[in-house]
Amino acid sequence: RTPPGLILCSLGIFLRTVPLVEGVCPRLCRCDSKLLYCEGLNLTDIPQNLSSAMGLSMRENNLTELREGQLSGLSQLTWLYLDHNNIDIVEEGAFNRLRRVKELDLSSNRIESLPNGTFKPLPNLRILDLSYNRLQALEPDLFHGLRKLTNLHLRYNALKFVPVRIFQDCRSMQFLDLGYNQLQSLARNSFAGLFKLSELHLEHNELVKVNLAHFPRLISLRTLYMHNNRATIVVNTLEWTWHFLEKIDLSSNEIEYIEPHVFESSPSLKVLMLDSNRLAALDQRILDSWSSLDSITLAGNEWECSRNVCALASWLSAFRGQRDSSLQCSSPDTAQGEDMLDAVYAFQLCEDTPLEVTTAGLYASTRDLAQGGSVLLGPFTPNPYEGEGGEVVTSSFTVTVAHDDLESTMQIHKVVTGTMALIFSFLIIVLMLYVAWKCFPAGIRQLRQCFSSQRRKQKQKQSMQQMAAISTPEYYVDYKPNHIEGALVIINEYGSCTCQQQPSRECEVKPCFGYSGEGINAGLMDYIILYRHLSTASHCDIKGECFMQLTVTLLALAYVRPSGIMAT
Repeated sequence: RTPPGLILCSLGIFLRTVPLVEGVCPRLCRCDSKLLYCEGLNLTDIPQNLSSAMGLSMRENNLTELREGQLSGLSQLTWLYLDHNNIDIVEEGAFNRLRRVKELDLSSNRIESLPNGTFKPLPNLRILDLSYNRLQALEPDLFHGLRKLTNLHLRYNALKFVPVRIFQDCRSMQFLDLGYNQLQSLARNSFAGLFKLSELHLEHNELVKVNLAHFPRLISLRTLYMHNNRATIVVNTLEWTWHFLEKIDLSSNEIEYIEPHVFESSPSLKVLMLDSNRLAALDQRILDSWSSLDSITLAGNEWECSRNVCALASWLSAFRGQRDSSLQCSSPDTAQGEDMLDAVYAFQLCEDTPLEVTTAGLYASTRDLAQGGSVLLGPFTPNPYEGEGGEVVTSSFTVTVAHDDLESTMQIHKVVTGTMALIFSFLIIVLMLYVAWKCFPAGIRQLRQCFSSQRRKQKQKQSMQQMAAISTPEYYVDYKPNHIEGALVIINEYGSCTCQQQPSRECEVKPCFGYSGEGINAGLMDYIILYRHLSTASHCDIKGECFMQLTVTLLALAYVRPSGIMAT
């Protein structure tokens, strides 16, 4: 049998527990043990009687301000989420009695300023998110006393500067995000005291210079993001070594110059991003300091493909890590758009070999320069001095002789490229014909028959034209009298001549021998008589001599006819 006292004791404990549960989990909120989630309920105030709650999320509500003492009844809280509200006012004592809070999220609100002692009641705070607000400035002692703070988010605000030593007490900070603000410059001691900081974000600001001296004594820094700024130069005015720095992102800036010794202060650098800047060349000393790199990006710069990129081209050829597939030339115009390594190889920009000469041979080099060549003097330190015996000793230095035949080599390169393109096009056409012949033999046969019929028709047309041009043959007399009897053929009716059939001729008939009118008929009679004598002649050959005799006879006839000799 159960004792009555035990029953009464159990009932008392139950009755005391019921109001506690009702107080911990307000209406419409979701409760998980001592964790409360009052999200997206359009609440304008924080629920009361939550003294035992260890976690509270008030995301996506309509809170507009945090008054002093408003959260004092939440002394057991370890995390508090107030993001995505409309908070624009935070009073100085708003977080009093919240000593156990380790994570505070105030992001995505409308906060424009925070009083100096806002976070002083939160000595155990480790994560603070103030991103996506409207902060224009930070009070110098805003983060004073936050010795356990490890992560601070300040991105997407309107900050224009970072006060000196504002993070002095944040000795445990490992992550700091100041990206997407309006920072134009940094003070040398802005990040003083951040000995454990490993990741720093300064991207998407308005910084005009990258000076590694702004990050002194950040001995644990591993990653530095400074992309999408307006920096034009990268310098280091501090003798300090960042032994653990492994990644630097300087892409999408306007960098034109990098001091040769900058990267010597980061011997463990693994990843370097310099793409989308205005670099034209890199110093050999910079390349030598990149011996530890595993990945680099250099695309999108204004590379000048001349002898100035020889050092970079040589380094890229020997680099075995991850890099851009192509670096395009920006100048000169003849090489614009070409791949850097291809241009160096095609134009033979870096094939001159250095010659070791003495200062005594400088005259010959300058003479060659005057004749059209070029002399490039490498780095040297002349050290002439006069010995004790009056002997003058000259030091040797390196002279590189180069002939600028860039234009001619580029023309040759274009010719070779064009020739290869033509050959490639011809091979493509041949391949297409072969494929057509293999795949469509019937069509090829029809095409050949069409060509053959056209050729036959053309030949028939030509033969018809030749036959039409041939007319009926005509006869003409080939008369060849000798020198004596030429004029007596008509009178005495003797002499010899031959007749021969020749190809037909078309001749224009004109009046001859002075006949006109009635005289023409008499002339025709004379020709008939002459033809009769020639047809009966048999002793003259058919060569040109008979033609000469005929001509003499006709001349004689022209003169004899009027005097009556012909009638005789």
